[in-house]
Amino acid sequence: MLVDLASEIMSLVSLNLSEVTLERFWIYFGLISRWQKAINLVSRGTLDDFWKRHIADSLQVISHIIGNKVLDVGSGGGFPGMALAIVGAEDSYHDNGLDKSLSVTCVDSDRRKAIFLEEVARETGIKVDVVCSRIEDLDGQFDTITARGFSDLENLLSIASRFRAKGIFLKGKNLEKEIKNAEDTFKFKYEIFSSKTESSGKVIVVDEIFQVNSIKVCD
Repeated sequence: MLVDLASEIMSLVSLNLSEVTLERFWIYFGLISRWQKAINLVSRGTLDDFWKRHIADSLQVISHIIGNKVLDVGSGGGFPGMALAIVGAEDSYHDNGLDKSLSVTCVDSDRRKAIFLEEVARETGIKVDVVCSRIEDLDGQFDTITARGFSDLENLLSIASRFRAKGIFLKGKNLEKEIKNAEDTFKFKYEIFSSKTESSGKVIVVDEIFQVNSIKVCD
């Protein structure tokens, strides 16, 4: 079964995943299935397609990561941050495009979700920093900011700009509208890639972010 899962994920995101890594993902799946009954970690119904919808979806960002310090914002159930940390725990992870000394920090303001992420790290035996905090209160130095389903692009650019980091964000069909809105406040360079796992999904990679106007606050 693990071999079949490996083939599916590898074919989607062009990665080589060891059996140890796949076993860690299997542990992850078991934990999220159990915890989902008590708290909302992922969208309802998506656990039936866990490997594609969550694991492969997360791992498609690997080729865009720069540096060795990754901050995953609004991690929730751990995507993409925890998935990246699990791949980063195997000996051959640098062959998959990850930095040799990759360090992942997952931040979420919901204490229950932070506890869940800590349990995933403990049960899979991987090293990942889990921080229960509002992103506005977090300090540190990071090279790459990742996020999936956390906020609109304008807010994500504000976060990436504050940390002077590159941003890699998994987005949906409203991305073009979000870009247009964000351009009222920021100047930035970006590339858009079609999602490898979702027909309407996009991956936007942003860099050289400069704020030129105040962020609009809706009444």
